[in-house]
Amino acid sequence: MELVQPIKDMNLINKLKEDLFKKGQKDYLLFDIAINTGLKLIDIINLTVWDVKNKSQIAIKEGKTNKPLNYKISLEIQDEIEKFILGMSAGELLFPLKKGGKKPITTKQAYKSLNETGKKLGLDDIGTHTLRKTFGYHHYKKYEDIALLQNIFNHSTPDMTLRYIGVADIEDMTIEDFFQ
Repeated sequence: MELVQPIKDMNLINKLKEDLFKKGQKDYLLFDIAINTGLKLIDIINLTVWDVKNKSQIAIKEGKTNKPLNYKISLEIQDEIEKFILGMSAGELLFPLKKGGKKPITTKQAYKSLNETGKKLGLDDIGTHTLRKTFGYHHYKKYEDIALLQNIFNHSTPDMTLRYIGVADIEDMTIEDFFQ
């Protein structure tokens, strides 16, 4: 299993967003929601129109712990979501397998799209956790609020969170640290 890292370079993030948008608005929006909220991919792919329409935050029950969590979304992301869901009904999935489908895309499909696009840009250590780590890294660099990130990521220590987002050395980490 390869270790994935956050994308620290904003120019690279913008290029990745641009290339994902060319592939399709669905790929772009999934990426943008992930790097701007810190939501897990599994929680994003299960979002419905009802979960996001006219909302400034996304409320979910975390899959692993069933803990209720609220993720704020910026006005820019809200606008992108509103454009994307135009004409969709409340119960529809944002990211269905096929248009109007009742099942969401799989995490493997999301990974494949992200990985293919990332590799074209020279990103070899990219995966689905890259999105959460990217959110965490940039949030920490902007606000230096490790306690909030620790809570969002459900980590037991601030040190674990710092290592997860690529701010602290990873040499002391165990394999379990990467799956928190």
